[in-house]
Amino acid sequence: MEGRDTASVPVAGSGKRRALLICNGTFPKIPGYRLVGPKMDARSLGATLSDPDICGFTVDTLLDRGLIEVRREIERICAESGTDDTLLIYYSGNGRLGGDRSLYLAVADSEDSFLDATALDAEFILSQLRRSRCRKIVLLIDACFSGAFFNQNRGIPNGLYAITSCGAEETCGDSEEGGAFTVALCSGLRGDGADTDGDGQVSIDELHDFVKGQSRGGGGTPQKWVWNVPEAIYIANVQRPVFLSYAREDAEAADRLAGALEAESLSVWIDREGIRSGNWKERVTEGLNRSRALVVLLTEASLRSAAVRKELAFAARKAVPIIPVMLGKIDEDALPDWFTLDYDELHRHTLDPPHYRRAAQKLTAAVKRLRKPNADPVGSPT
Repeated sequence: MEGRDTASVPVAGSGKRRALLICNGTFPKIPGYRLVGPKMDARSLGATLSDPDICGFTVDTLLDRGLIEVRREIERICAESGTDDTLLIYYSGNGRLGGDRSLYLAVADSEDSFLDATALDAEFILSQLRRSRCRKIVLLIDACFSGAFFNQNRGIPNGLYAITSCGAEETCGDSEEGGAFTVALCSGLRGDGADTDGDGQVSIDELHDFVKGQSRGGGGTPQKWVWNVPEAIYIANVQRPVFLSYAREDAEAADRLAGALEAESLSVWIDREGIRSGNWKERVTEGLNRSRALVVLLTEASLRSAAVRKELAFAARKAVPIIPVMLGKIDEDALPDWFTLDYDELHRHTLDPPHYRRAAQKLTAAVKRLRKPNADPVGSPT
């Protein structure tokens, strides 16, 4: 196996959360066919699912492996999953249609001329799910023709919720950033755009609706299938964003900082409309009320900014942790009295240009240590 990331499940007494990711981009026996996206899909989705603050799955990843190993791992995880567990199986790679329009998922040793013998067939996956005691099952398929997964099936297990990246006759694109379907999945799991009912959790239904909305304008249309799911399956906690406070003069530096934090898997709330917009107070208070921390970009301009000062004061009243960040050393004499009185004791981080990424990683670690827990953990809807 490529690797196993174990995360503690954020729900007491709700059963284990297990995920198996099968990602194939190289096919030595299918000449001229190679995909660049599945490797990134494995990395990004694996990190998202195993994050204990977001999804809390134990993740097994198979990257460019052969049929026997893939089938063995599917059988193992299905057999190990119990009635209270949540089981997720994901495939990213090359979907092929057989002569009877059934779907085959190519693996490292698949051959086009012998798909039935050398590719992962949908019926094998379903047969193992039918035998499993688990009744909270999520199946995600990112491949061309993936909507054909249930063609020719011999029975669907109860408690199964499936989302495919496209219809039975549609194809999907490939890119170095990953498949468009999987990029949207990760965005829906890590941000708050998929949480349409505002309960602090992302259900599979909400995730499907979000991914389908993201697909407009190109590529295939995600499809869903649901069989006797007795209760909502919640897949993720909504991640509270970092509120980035800055002066308009520092917009370029703020955008760079936001990008650096997002690269470290943090969600960032940043106001780009400005204080002159009529609803500035509403936007800012809403953003701060749901933030895990306020990161203030300390510059000469921000220390003069009335808007920044108001954001700091509101965050302090709401007990939102405040972390000052400097682009370079600031002379203590340059700090205004109001800042020294209220915030001088806070530890300041410096974004040293030669070591910007390392500094951003340290800042990310500080934010995560200060994060308030979500009110409603995954799996216990109210």
